[in-house]
Amino acid sequence: MYLVKVKKRDGSLEAFVESKIVAAVKKAGATAEEAARVAKEVYTKVAHKVEVTADELSDMVVASLKKVNKAAADEFVKVRDKKLKAKKKKT
Repeated sequence: MYLVKVKKRDGSLEAFVESKIVAAVKKAGATAEEAARVAKEVYTKVAHKVEVTADELSDMVVASLKKVNKAAADEFVKVRDKKLKAKKKKT
């Protein structure tokens, strides 16, 4: 059970879910093993927190992913930045 809440960019809160990190990291090109390792490392960093922002979480994922698969980390950043740019255009 996760007690950590993620503060989304729109201000809403949702529960931290490790499998979301695994899915995003795999989508960026990491192997299942790399994705699981990244998710575990990130969870270890946030487990003691009550709340973490989506930006902080994203930065932790990138830092961890760079250690195991730099190309996937670069792709993760590219996709994240593209999504952020698209959201800014809507507002």
